[in-house]
Order: sequence, then structure tokens, then C-alpha cells
Amino acid sequence: MKKELIIIGAGGYAKSVLDSFDPQQYDFKGFLDERPDKEEHFGYPILAHSLEDIPHPENFSFFIAIGSDPKRKIWFDRLNEIGADFASVWDSSAIVSPLAKVGKGCFIGKMAIVNAGVEIGDNVVINTMALVEHGSSVESHANISTKAVLNGDVLIGEGTFVGSGSVVIGQLSMGSWSIVGAGAVVTKDVESGVTVAGVPARVVRREARFW
Repeated sequence: MKKELIIIGAGGYAKSVLDSFDPQQYDFKGFLDERPDKEEHFGYPILAHSLEDIPHPENFSFFIAIGSDPKRKIWFDRLNEIGADFASVWDSSAIVSPLAKVGKGCFIGKMAIVNAGVEIGDNVVINTMALVEHGSSVESHANISTKAVLNGDVLIGEGTFVGSGSVVIGQLSMGSWSIVGAGAVVTKDVESGVTVAGVPARVVRREARFW
């Protein structure tokens, strides 16, 4: 029996989720979006503007399609507290090794590759054409953007954002809630709560996004 799916967030990320979810697994019902003036998105209805507007949320599966990593974590924690069921969305073109472990509520986009021995936490985004190589770990609420490359045995901390086209050299560690700018090449460990950019990547800002 298919699960009834509600997508939280009605923006650009939600369009990618709509294009990638498995209709054989989920029956998509509509969106939850907090903007009170929004009534539909991409031809589908906005069912609710808050979680409290949904009767019997335990009867649904939820997917959090919010691009902001801190906001995505807040929603994940709220849903987790009520024991909600989290949908996972893997595009049919993605390649995920059977030797990888992927947590709940994750998105794996078109032509993304997750190789053997990788461990991915909960509520993680592995976006279009991203590559996560063997033995790497991506902790919960992190976001690996389009065409980003994590080489072997990399550790990405909770909530960290790795920008489009960036490369993290193998066997490095990145702390929690950091940002890697688009196109950067990370050649040494990165501490928590910083933004790095450039080739090679250097710290350009020290500002905690979320604690």
C-alpha cells in the first residue's frame, strides 16, 4: 500500500523532489507551506500552512523540501518529536551502492553517486550530479550541492553546506554548520562554523549559522 506524502516547503527544491519521488511508493497529496498567501505550487494544492492544520499527521509521510539547512533541521526535529514518518526521495538515475548506509528523510538527486562504505545521516541533501566517494561520512542536515565532489574518507559535519562544483580532497574533516563556497577546493581540515572559499579554500568568514 502506498503512503500518502506531504512535502514541506513549496519552492524550487520542492520541484526537484516532485520530479524525483517514486509514485509507486508514495501518493503525493500536496504541500505544507508557512506562507499564508500561497495556495498552490506547480499545479498542486497547499494543504496547510502549519503542522497543526493537518489532522492526524501520523497517517502521512513527510518530506522536508526546504533549502535552508538550519530551517530543515528545525522541521526535522519538530516532526521527529511527534513520531512522524519521514519519506526518502532518491531519483531513479542516482547510483547508491548497496554497501552505503543512508538515513531517513534524505534526498539523492539526478545522477548523484554514493559509493561503497559511505554513511549518510538523516535529512541530508545529495544534489544533482554530486559525488560522495568511498568511506566518506555525511552527518545529518548537511547539504552537498550540485556537482560537488567529496573524495574518499571525507567527514562532513552536521549541517555543513558544500557548494556547487566544489571539491573536498580525500581524508579531510569538516566541522559542523560550515559553508564551502561554490567552486572551492578544500585541501585541509575545516573547523566548525566558518565559511571557506577559493582555490585552495581559505576561511573568509567566521559566523555560526546554527547551534
